[in-house]
Amino acid sequence: MMARGAGGRIVFSVGAAVISLAAVFTMAWADPGRAEAWEKGRIFLWSVAGEKGTLHLLGSIHALKDDAYPLDDRIEQAYAKSVRVVFEADQEETAGAEMQKELVERGTYTGDMALKDHISKDTCRLLEEKARAAGLDTAKLQRLRPWLCAVSLSAMEMARMGFSPENGIDAHYAARAKKDGKERVFLESARLQVDLLAGMPEDLQEELLRQALRELEVIREKSAALAGAWKSGDVRALEEIVSISLNEHPKVRKDLFTERNEQWVSHLEELMKARGDTLVIVGAGHLVGDDGILSLLRRKGFGPVQQ
Repeated sequence: MMARGAGGRIVFSVGAAVISLAAVFTMAWADPGRAEAWEKGRIFLWSVAGEKGTLHLLGSIHALKDDAYPLDDRIEQAYAKSVRVVFEADQEETAGAEMQKELVERGTYTGDMALKDHISKDTCRLLEEKARAAGLDTAKLQRLRPWLCAVSLSAMEMARMGFSPENGIDAHYAARAKKDGKERVFLESARLQVDLLAGMPEDLQEELLRQALRELEVIREKSAALAGAWKSGDVRALEEIVSISLNEHPKVRKDLFTERNEQWVSHLEELMKARGDTLVIVGAGHLVGDDGILSLLRRKGFGPVQQ
C-alpha cells in the first residue's frame, strides 16, 4: 500500500512526504484560521535584494485542505511581482508514468521479501505501534522498503487528516505559474530525489523510517504550537519544534536538509543576478536553523528581510 494522490499516482517529494515535517506543517490550517483572519504581523516570507531584482523566499506548506485559500496578501503580491517562480522539484515530472514506475520498482520488495526482514525488531515494533495508533494497516506496509514506507506513512497521515498535496502551496503556485506563463525553475530533479532516498544504505533508510515515526508524535503533540509559529512568522519557535526529531537523527538531517540547503543556496545566488523578481517556494523547514537557507544566505553577506 502506498499513498496515492489524484489519478492514483504515488505522492512523493523529499520536501513534502519523505520527511514528515510536511505533515507537521499542514497543521497550520488545522483550525479555522483563514488568510483573511490573519493579523498583519510577520509571516514566513522574506525578501533579499539582488543585482537586478528581489528574491522572495516563501516557507511553504506542502499539503493543505481545499479551503485554505486565499493566502496572505503579501504572498500574493510577491507572486504577482515575480517573473519566475522557483520550486524544489517539478511535480509534473514526479507524477509522470516513468517516474511512478521507478518509484514502485525501487521502493518495493519482490517475492518473499518483506520490510520486517530488513529492519530491526525494535523498529518493527515501533512501526506497528505507531501505525495502529494512526489507524493504518501495518500488514500493507510490509511490501515497502524503509524509505518508501517513511514516505507513505507521512502521506497517509496527511490524507487521514484531510490534507492534500494537490492543495499545497507548491502545487497551487506551480499551476498558476504555468497558466500565467511565468518562468518555472526547479532546484533539483524528481529523479535526483528518488536517487537520494533509494540510494541510501539500509541502515540509513531505517533511521529515516524511525525519524518519520517520531514525527507522528510531534504532529499530535505540537500541532497548535506549530500553527501559531508559522502564522506569526516565529522562526525560533518553529525551528525548535522542527528540530525535535531531526536532532535525534543527525544523519537524516545532514543528508536531506543541510547538504541540499547548501546546494540550493548556490543556485539562489545565481538567480539573484537575473533581471526581475523571483519567488522561491521551499518547505519552511529548509529556511530555519543554523543550517537553513536564511542562515546560509546571511553568512554569504546577504540580508533577508522578513515580511
